[in-house]
Amino acid sequence: MNDIRPRYRRRSLFGPLVVAGIGVIFLLGNMGVISYHNAGWWFSRYWPVLLIFWGIVKFGEYLWARQRNEPYAGIGGSGVVFLIFFGLIATGATHANWGWMNNIDSDDDWGWGFFGTRYDFTESFAVPMPTGKEVRVLSAHGDITIIPSPDDQAHLLVHKYFRGNSQDEANQFNTTTHPKFDQQGSVWLLDLTGGSFTRGRFNVEIQVPPKYAVSLSNQHGDIRASQIQADIELETDHGDITAEQIKGNALLHARSGDVTAKSISGNVNVDGNVGDSTFSDIGGSLTMTGSYSGIELSHVGSQVKFSSSRTDLQMAKLDGDLSMDGSDLKANSVAGPFVLRTDAKDVQLDRVSGDVHIDDRHGDIEMQSAAPLGTVEITTTGGEIKLSLPENPGFQIDAQSAGGEIQSDYSLTINNDRSTATAIGTVGKGGPLVRLKTNRGTIQIRKD
Repeated sequence: MNDIRPRYRRRSLFGPLVVAGIGVIFLLGNMGVISYHNAGWWFSRYWPVLLIFWGIVKFGEYLWARQRNEPYAGIGGSGVVFLIFFGLIATGATHANWGWMNNIDSDDDWGWGFFGTRYDFTESFAVPMPTGKEVRVLSAHGDITIIPSPDDQAHLLVHKYFRGNSQDEANQFNTTTHPKFDQQGSVWLLDLTGGSFTRGRFNVEIQVPPKYAVSLSNQHGDIRASQIQADIELETDHGDITAEQIKGNALLHARSGDVTAKSISGNVNVDGNVGDSTFSDIGGSLTMTGSYSGIELSHVGSQVKFSSSRTDLQMAKLDGDLSMDGSDLKANSVAGPFVLRTDAKDVQLDRVSGDVHIDDRHGDIEMQSAAPLGTVEITTTGGEIKLSLPENPGFQIDAQSAGGEIQSDYSLTINNDRSTATAIGTVGKGGPLVRLKTNRGTIQIRKD
């Protein structure tokens, strides 16, 4: 008797594996292990890997079905077209600034209730602080502003916002949320995170004695510190950070939101998943780690260090300005050693002195050197190099362009007839070595 049992076609494993992968990404994003900004960039850059993976999975399923003489689910053309179309859209969105999404939950009503009537209360008080070294503020929801006080007291103005069903409920909330400073050794603590404080929003304006260091930690809300004459540490999970006119060091931690630091006499350290960031007139060093949508720097008196998944940057000093986003880096009046390792970024540098080391993939590089000239090493793939050099006192050139050509205003030995164009020579009295290398791009060596 013939076997007439229906033969079911196995479903592909590709869909469940992709869904599981997306779930892992969202889990890691919610845990703060990765940023959605970086995850989006990696997808927009490397999404063709999904096509390769899809093909491998489908080939394995085909061999499995053939071995067992079972029906095989082929590759659906509509699915391939959709993945390619979606991937191309993602690639086009690579240069977009999605930093505004970081602040989506910092609105006044987000996180503590949309429904019910809104009730507002205001409370103010002063606390003598004859002894101590630090003021620490913890907040669940609300903006925090802190400035120096004119005396040895802390002055607080608290704006409370609450949503409820009745005035009696709101009055009860107000009664159970009286802020209070507690002294714990050398630290004065204001804690707005427990009990009824989690049911509303508290915008706090604080004045503290000028000699006190400041530590502010917030879950939802902006933080602003200005004119503090000591070290500060500011941290928020969802909100912007602003630090201005600080006579000390600044530690800034932002899980999401913009960061601004201006007129800081000491060192500045920043980390987190940052939207737009602005730093100017920094007396000490500036260290940035994490992910950043856009960066604006101006006048940093000491070393600058930047580290992200795509870019590592170091320089000895920044007398001018620097701007950087997902596709471009521009800077002027830079003191080396200048070290840059990046991916898919066009680089434009003006008046760079000292040693320079640039390693870029898929980006054009344009640089104007300034005295004193140091060792210069520039490498890029799929991009052009345009370098302006001073004729005096001199330097040595070693340049290569695979699949491109080399042009120079100086008298060099240039060979553009081979698959890899080369240029070598000594200018003036010789001196630092300038080594340039690119694939499929033109090298231009110009007189400054």
